[in-house]
Amino acid sequence: MYAFFRGCFIPSRASHIEYVARKIMPKLGVELVDVSGFTCCPEPTGFRLHEKLTWLTMAARNIAVAEEQGHDILTLCNGCYYTLKQAVDELENKALRSQVNEALADTGHQYTGKARVRHFIQVLTEEVGVKRIEEVVKRPLEGLRVAAHTGCHFSNRYGLDAKLLDQMVQALGATSVDYELKNLCCGWMISGYGQLEEGYTWLKNRLESMRKAEADCVTVICPQCYQQYDTGQMMAARKVGIPFKVPALFYLQLLGLAMGYSLEEMQYGSHRVRDPGFEEKVRKITAA
Repeated sequence: MYAFFRGCFIPSRASHIEYVARKIMPKLGVELVDVSGFTCCPEPTGFRLHEKLTWLTMAARNIAVAEEQGHDILTLCNGCYYTLKQAVDELENKALRSQVNEALADTGHQYTGKARVRHFIQVLTEEVGVKRIEEVVKRPLEGLRVAAHTGCHFSNRYGLDAKLLDQMVQALGATSVDYELKNLCCGWMISGYGQLEEGYTWLKNRLESMRKAEADCVTVICPQCYQQYDTGQMMAARKVGIPFKVPALFYLQLLGLAMGYSLEEMQYGSHRVRDPGFEEKVRKITAA
């Protein structure tokens, strides 16, 4: 049982990811509990650089809300995970914890450090397990070539082996393709902070790398990465020219397809980048 930390990006810009998580996670024995009082994590880059103590205090408050309910936190977002996990690490410092709790006093919350912060992919790999994932697969995605993208806020700071997501893709019967720019940032932060042309060019290079590896789609574990590969891809196609499409799927969507759900049930209609060739291939695979 986990306190479900949705963050602010998913509810406002990618609500279909939340919908899919609520459908899939309970079927794997992972109960998501809605907890009142969560706010923005807050964002781990610009906010943190601008006002670190406020950033840390807001993160501590969110964790305290979960602590008061007796739950660990599960998040679907690399950025939220980075912020909350970083806060846990930094608040091991007793002097800093005291300073933060003094700032929190007026809110009625106190940070104790009792709640763990978990990314959903950690829960799937470490608690549910690859074997269980394989057991729930009803329609193996054999023949589907997937470019796996872990994302930098999770893998770079906390050392997730990028091959772990490859294994999770392969557990669904799909092929996780190797591609040249696999371990680089998606470029969302570049675009998000106003360097649009650079961000679109960065994205185009990554997509061309996936295309060269003959990937049918890209799968991600971060909503910002999803946004970059979906809406960002649409915008980049207009600005810098991309003569092909690489649909982006959140990993839970890919898992849902292997569990027997349709593209429609996995909210594929919410995507900006849709490709008839990909859709036909998925339908043939899942109908077999």
